[in-house]
Amino acid sequence: MKNRFAAMILFFTLCIPLCCVPAHGEGLWSEDYYRASDTTGELSEAQRDSLDEDCIEFMKQYHYDLALLCLTAKNYEDSTLGEKAEAYYESCGFGYGEGRDGFLWVYDADADQVTLFSFGAAEGIVTQDYEAFITDAALSLKEEHGIFGILYSGIRYLSYYLDNSAKTVEDGTSVERVGEGSALPAWYPADTENFPFYHDEDAPRVIDDADIFSDVEEQVLEARITEIRTELRRDVVIYTDVTDYGFGKDICAADFYDFNGYGYGSEREGVCLYIDMDPNDRGWWCCCTGSETMGLYSADIANSVDDVLYEYMSSGRYSAGVANWIENIRMLYIKGNPFVPEWYPAAGETLTPRHDPDAPRVVDELGLLTEAEIAELTARATEIAQRHGVDVAIHTMIDPVGMSYNEVCGNYYTYMGYGFGENYDGIILNVFKREGYYATTRIAAFGSVTDKLSELNEERMRDACSDRMEKYEYHRAMSYWLDQTDHMLRTGRVQRSTLYWVLIGLAGLLAGSVFGGISLGMARAKMNKPAEQRDADAYIDPGSRITDAGSYYLYTTTSRRYDPPRERSSHSSSGGSSYSGSYSGSSGSSHSGSGRSF
Repeated sequence: MKNRFAAMILFFTLCIPLCCVPAHGEGLWSEDYYRASDTTGELSEAQRDSLDEDCIEFMKQYHYDLALLCLTAKNYEDSTLGEKAEAYYESCGFGYGEGRDGFLWVYDADADQVTLFSFGAAEGIVTQDYEAFITDAALSLKEEHGIFGILYSGIRYLSYYLDNSAKTVEDGTSVERVGEGSALPAWYPADTENFPFYHDEDAPRVIDDADIFSDVEEQVLEARITEIRTELRRDVVIYTDVTDYGFGKDICAADFYDFNGYGYGSEREGVCLYIDMDPNDRGWWCCCTGSETMGLYSADIANSVDDVLYEYMSSGRYSAGVANWIENIRMLYIKGNPFVPEWYPAAGETLTPRHDPDAPRVVDELGLLTEAEIAELTARATEIAQRHGVDVAIHTMIDPVGMSYNEVCGNYYTYMGYGFGENYDGIILNVFKREGYYATTRIAAFGSVTDKLSELNEERMRDACSDRMEKYEYHRAMSYWLDQTDHMLRTGRVQRSTLYWVLIGLAGLLAGSVFGGISLGMARAKMNKPAEQRDADAYIDPGSRITDAGSYYLYTTTSRRYDPPRERSSHSSSGGSSYSGSYSGSSGSSHSGSGRSF
């Protein structure tokens, strides 16, 4: 049964820390509490029932919850109105669907002020101008209709706004578009000066007018963006075309984002990747909107993100490149760095050392090994660890572009709970690789092993591992590393490689050849040079078996060109990105971004 007094009692005691547990009903929303509450006692029970029914109907029609609240200053004297409003919304279990989407319409009777709070997907739905208008207009109903009129106006104003926003999204009733046949794109508004920004939750986020994705690829990208939008409440939009309509890629990207209902919150936070497939000027522009997004997308971040995207776009792997770019943008929002792995701590956070004896000691995120090879390496690492009393681990992962390898190694070691004893003694081989590049290895030691992993020992290990990995012999390289780790833990040193002794032998042969050549030259210098004699065939003995003399090619040498993967570098060969920290599109709103040709 709905608790008719819980919400009112809650706000009479808001000065006391909240500890109640919200009661959630089954389905998309909970009806455990009334949607209308009045701490002043002016609402009658019939008025409250009427408002509650209207709020439920509002939620069923628009898929946003709506709660109404009248309170006084004493209800939130120990905090801000916003903090208490959020606590009230959460504690009563308000909200539609998994995102708890909805509005809270609050009237402060002491301040005689109305405030609209938005939650989940409702954030950014109502423009700031319209919000200012309806919160002021609601107060004009107080004299004739009292508090009931102020609360009821919230339902009516929001319903009217959402009705008209739906028309804007579906058929352009409220926003006239230039349509087909214009030199401008069909989605462009006829009047940019008076364009009303809106949010369209149902608009597609992948618009492939250049037709560079298959239907399946487009569906996969759309589905992933939907997951990210639900998770972050930040927009991600992909738009492709064969022209920028004369705007330039930066303006075209900004206008598409501004004029088609994208973005979350009052600042319309989000990112739009515009890919221009004009054969005479092929390239892309990443447009960032909102103070948070613009702050995260710095010039260095932009260049690194574009470096990675360039590798895909320049080779025609458009879908794979965009999918990778989407994940990088997600990680930028979550961690502040686009290339950190999921497990990496957020900016300002540190990992706490712990012991996890059950953690896998060979983790192959790159898929360089077979299951049998992983099992074999794990058994050997376990054996070495038991023999020497220190942890031994191997880890492969995507190259964290622009990050410190040593920092990544240390964080992963800590995250996985590696290390024996109170000093977390152990050693780990990390293999970093990104598509199209050779693998890079780093070896990190911890606790007592740091004394044994000298600079020389590490260099010998890394060089030998790299030689094998450049031949794609990943299992062989890791097996070698385990052998040398065992030898180093036992003797304190790493054995020289076979190549070293081969080079020593070749150096000896070369030295002998040089010395012999010098000696031979000196001997020849003392000899008399025979005079040249024409018609040398006259010297041939007529009785000999030589019957003919001539010149012939005995061997043919064929040269082949080998184009190996590139060494890892900090900058792409594409020449770097064009970056703008702030610019305006045709709507006048502020953006930042970067782009590159390919």
